[in-house]
Amino acid sequence: MAKLLSFLLFLLSIGLHTKGSAQDIDTLIDVGGYKLHFKVVEGRGTPILFESGAGNDGSVWKDLLKPLDDSLGAPLITYDREGFGKSGIDTAGLSVINEVKGLEAGLRKLGYGKGCFVVAHSLGGAYAMVFSSRNEDRVQGGVFIDNVSPCFMTAEKAHEVRMFFSDSLESIKRQSLGFYFIARNYEYTSRVMREAAPAWDAPLTVICSDDTPFEGADSIRWKRCMQEFARVRPNRKYIFAKGCSHYVFDDNPGLVIKAIVDQYRAVDHVL
Repeated sequence: MAKLLSFLLFLLSIGLHTKGSAQDIDTLIDVGGYKLHFKVVEGRGTPILFESGAGNDGSVWKDLLKPLDDSLGAPLITYDREGFGKSGIDTAGLSVINEVKGLEAGLRKLGYGKGCFVVAHSLGGAYAMVFSSRNEDRVQGGVFIDNVSPCFMTAEKAHEVRMFFSDSLESIKRQSLGFYFIARNYEYTSRVMREAAPAWDAPLTVICSDDTPFEGADSIRWKRCMQEFARVRPNRKYIFAKGCSHYVFDDNPGLVIKAIVDQYRAVDHVL
């Protein structure tokens, strides 16, 4: 647990993943009381929507966009969740469900209110599962990278994580309102994720890291639960990213790009 806290605070303090790349659209969209920051590489076909993990904004995906654009030519949509990057925040109504509602509103305004393919990292997997539960006919496939799984993030574990952050909340709040609310709402977010998880029935590739965000027995359980999550349905594929940290796309971008391209093309007949 100490490993997880120190790493997330490190991310918040230095603003990891700031390298730039060309974008076709860079805009703030009013989604009702606050604005979400979207970047879109325009293309043809079903868009790929990226969900970042806790502590990150949409820039975490920058290095993947050009290779994916070159390979697929599909619209690529990244965004900053509430309180991260250039996005605003609704401190009174912030919850995982309201955040997903804001995302849905932003996508509609951008003209991407129909089908999509989802790529999610870490806690972003929870948001992706909630999004899928509300939009079952829209999500045609996806890739989850070291996602928080229902098997791992039980009610007991979510409580342990929230309590672990409790003494650091004021420090976190000064650095990032977005992460402050993630930590404060962690048990609720995890419960909603567990309830939403069964709704994901689209083809999915699940990538598990070797060096997980947890240590010891929790690291072993994280890996086991990732495997179990991949085995829930026959249309899920499991990839173990040997030698990679939680940020698999930094350590082995080629593996992640190939997984996205292969899974996208595998469901291309329905996209």
